[in-house]
Amino acid sequence: MRARDLAEMLLLAALWGASFLFLRMAAPVVGPLAVAAFRVTGAALMLWPLLLWRKQAGLVVRRTPVLLLAGLVTCVLPFLGLSHAARALPAGLLSILNATTPLWGALVGWLWMRERLSAGTVAGLLMGLAGVALLATDRTHIDGELAQGAVAIALASTLMYAIATHHTRRYLNTLPPLSVSTGCLSAAALVLAVPAWLVGPQPSGNFPAPPATWAEVPQATWLALTGLAVLCTAVAYLLFYRLLARVGPTRAMTVTFLIPVFGMLWGWLFLHEEITWPMLASTTVILLGTLLSNGMLSTRLFAKERIA
Repeated sequence: MRARDLAEMLLLAALWGASFLFLRMAAPVVGPLAVAAFRVTGAALMLWPLLLWRKQAGLVVRRTPVLLLAGLVTCVLPFLGLSHAARALPAGLLSILNATTPLWGALVGWLWMRERLSAGTVAGLLMGLAGVALLATDRTHIDGELAQGAVAIALASTLMYAIATHHTRRYLNTLPPLSVSTGCLSAAALVLAVPAWLVGPQPSGNFPAPPATWAEVPQATWLALTGLAVLCTAVAYLLFYRLLARVGPTRAMTVTFLIPVFGMLWGWLFLHEEITWPMLASTTVILLGTLLSNGMLSTRLFAKERIA
């Protein structure tokens, strides 16, 4: 991998890691519906000019029914779920839970796409589950029914990401990546934008001086929402698809392994969140399980044996 590609991968991991920081800042103030709606609407508005410039708008219109379903699974459900979980869980912990997405991907591929599961894949899935179980023993952040429910919702959201990946591969593989991302975000915006605007801010019960109207939402929250939509969604999607075209899907997916590092770092720097030893240990176990379940760890081991 060239130095330029590695630099872009680190930038992408930093942006996606920052999404959990912004979620943690915004979700307790305005609620999950508003966060998800602002994220998809802002990102869609950013991508549509590029879509029109590349003359791909007709492709999106022709595949509207499929893109509506894809938008539901890709954006609506996971964004709502992660926004809800961010009301109870710290940013670093959320980023660790997000790292289970490739594990779910291997499981969904086996159940839905009838992909073969090797012994290494099964071992990786079990190791990933062990990492989540180890994380659950950390009572520093997961203590009480509210936090435990938030963990379950976050894991369900990453499952949606995995289902969305296979759905896109099966039904939208003929569309350019820009058309897929813009179409999914636009479909999600159609579902979420109007209800979020009508309902208004929905702050959590323990938030001091909760805003009753959009005009009362603090400036810091608007900045977090803007960062989530522009940097962590629109710009990050473009970076990912450009990286995908240059280095291929296998190498591009390794960005997932770097996200928890930045998620914990941003939470520690800006929100003064605590990084515990169980968090670090569970991150290691989950990432090793992910590597193993996706054939990346075993492939490297076998390659070393052939070289020897």
